[in-house]
Amino acid sequence: MSEQSVTFRYRMSDRDVFYGGGVVNGARSITLANEAANRLMAKVFQNTGHCIEVRKVRLYEPCFAGDYMEFMARVRKMEGNRAVLEVRSFKIIEVPENPPYPSSIDVLPEPLLSTVVQFVYETY
Repeated sequence: MSEQSVTFRYRMSDRDVFYGGGVVNGARSITLANEAANRLMAKVFQNTGHCIEVRKVRLYEPCFAGDYMEFMARVRKMEGNRAVLEVRSFKIIEVPENPPYPSSIDVLPEPLLSTVVQFVYETY
């Protein structure tokens, strides 16, 4: 079961911006990490259960409007009827500082680790 995972991509938009300069609030990344955890629970256990604990939250790389993020969730371990899930988000595409065109993007050669969150879900 620990080999199962889900991955989804999300582009941060202007509506996700919280601070000046187009910076996205870290809580938005945590909310999307929770969405990835819910999808994983539905895939592995055929129900979403419910989150009873958040063990770890680490914010490493800031996100900006226009960045493409990849969220990867996996089951770390089972503890009785509880599943420990870890979600990592990576910045895979960013908007250049001075884009030559409004739609310009830079695909990063190496994804940047942005967020790590560990959730504990109780299964039914």
